[in-house]
Amino acid sequence: MCLRIFVALIVLIAIAVGVFALVLPRDQLVRLIIFRDFFDVTLPILAFGALVKYLCTCCSKYSCHCCSSKSCS
Repeated sequence: MCLRIFVALIVLIAIAVGVFALVLPRDQLVRLIIFRDFFDVTLPILAFGALVKYLCTCCSKYSCHCCSSKSCS
């Protein structure tokens, strides 16, 4: 349930920022550009972290029995 609320919140924020980009005058768009620069820097770092986590975590317990056994290193 929390994941659905989180996704709905992110979608609403994205829609609001898109509307603000269309409605706000040019001098106030500088605040939106700061958010864009923030995400330009953080998204590659988050993507790299997600890739490392994906590659270093054990596989699903339903696809192999190594993860559920205690002898797995």
